Amino acid sequence: MMEEAELHEKALRIYVLLASAGRPMSVREIQRQLGLSSPSLAHYHLRKLERLGLLAKDERGQYYVRRLVKVGVLEAFFALGRRLVPKCLFYAVFFSVLLVFCALAFWNTTEPGLLFLALVSLALAALSWAHEAWRVWRRLPG
Repeated sequence: MMEEAELHEKALRIYVLLASAGRPMSVREIQRQLGLSSPSLAHYHLRKLERLGLLAKDERGQYYVRRLVKVGVLEAFFALGRRLVPKCLFYAVFFSVLLVFCALAFWNTTEPGLLFLALVSLALAALSWAHEAWRVWRRLPG
């Protein structure tokens, strides 16, 4: 895939920033947020992403994601409107809510089955959050 060959290092970081922001950003804003050495370096990579058809420029000269491609760290996300959401987020939230429910509903119980449910909820919530964090962490560029 052409995008995978072109999207590495700084270009990928710029693309991920714009995709996760869900709004247009200026060259200088991108340069500052990513700590790039100069606006011209940011502009070089933005033009490359624009030539690939992944970014476009609005009437104010700000860049936005024109086409979302799943490369690198973006494979762990899906688009929900204009925002990127981690794929495993729903599992993590579900088990976290179940844990809170168990903690509130079974606060003063000694029923072994209910305590087991609370412990399983805690373990699954922790595993879900840890798994999601690990997947994103190991795929971050640079």
